[in-house]
Amino acid sequence: MDQNVVAPRKGTRKRPNTSTRVAGLEAANAKLANANTSLQQQLHDSQTELKARISTLESEKTALEAVNAKLQQQLRDSEIELKATIDEFLRAEEETQRAKHETEVAREQAERANMVKSAFLASMSHELRTPLNAVLNFSQFISSGMLGEVNTEQIEMLDKITGSGKHLLNLINDVLDISKIESGSLRLFVEDNVDLMQEVRTAADTGRALLKDKPVELRLNAPTEVPTITADRRRIRQVLLNLISNACKFTDAGEVVISVEPHAHEIHVSVKDTGPGIAVEDHDTIFEAFRQTDAGIRQGSGTGLGLAISRRLAEAHGGRLWLESHLGAGATFTVAVPLYAATSTALKQEATYGR
Repeated sequence: MDQNVVAPRKGTRKRPNTSTRVAGLEAANAKLANANTSLQQQLHDSQTELKARISTLESEKTALEAVNAKLQQQLRDSEIELKATIDEFLRAEEETQRAKHETEVAREQAERANMVKSAFLASMSHELRTPLNAVLNFSQFISSGMLGEVNTEQIEMLDKITGSGKHLLNLINDVLDISKIESGSLRLFVEDNVDLMQEVRTAADTGRALLKDKPVELRLNAPTEVPTITADRRRIRQVLLNLISNACKFTDAGEVVISVEPHAHEIHVSVKDTGPGIAVEDHDTIFEAFRQTDAGIRQGSGTGLGLAISRRLAEAHGGRLWLESHLGAGATFTVAVPLYAATSTALKQEATYGR
């Protein structure tokens, strides 16, 4: 063995050579470079994504600002519109209150005028009835021959005077009745055990007399027993005469049928005719004072008070009066009379019981 060669010591590791170390460093640098490149790419991607999100947020912000501006404008417009609506409502309310006040004043004035009118009519009716009754009495007195012989022509003239006078007296009585009703001074003289059938028969006899020169038959349909009622006899008779007289007056041919139907607490009296009938649109107005249908105006004369008075008298007893009719198909008027008069406060009348 060459004595100049030094043998390696035991336990000592062999050092890598320089080339190996360089290769390791280059490999490490390459890994770092790759890692750096990856990080750079990730950073770039993150920045790109962030920029995109920022751009989206800015767009959304711009859109929200536009929507907010639009909503703000709509809110301002709504406030302006609401204020205008409130102002208009307040003006309308003011006008309504003014109109209500004017209506109330007009109503009070109308009520006062109506009371004055009713008082005037009542006064005039009394003033007219006195001389008219005298005229009727004188004409009947002369017709009797107590003042001397009266020839046929004179009797006919006196009969015309009497007939016209009675017609005028009926009109005056109607005006007096409606004035009492409208002024609230109507009084019912109620009595027990009023024979309604007797009043119906009496009114039917009057109707037959009105039909003596017409081809019209008057029939009465009623059960054998009809209970008596508690009522103002004269006013019930007035209602029946009005209904039956109207039916006879407006019926030129055919028949007038009077039907009496007792019910549990009231009695229905219907008057059906074959006259011209009444249009449906006139069913309410025909019961108003001084109103007649076109058929009534063409075929007869009168004040137009009969039905108005009849309905109010029926209601004053706690009853009802209604109409069933069509134009050209006749008419049926029905009055429901309670067995016991439940005097209405609608007319403010005082019910005085007969003794």
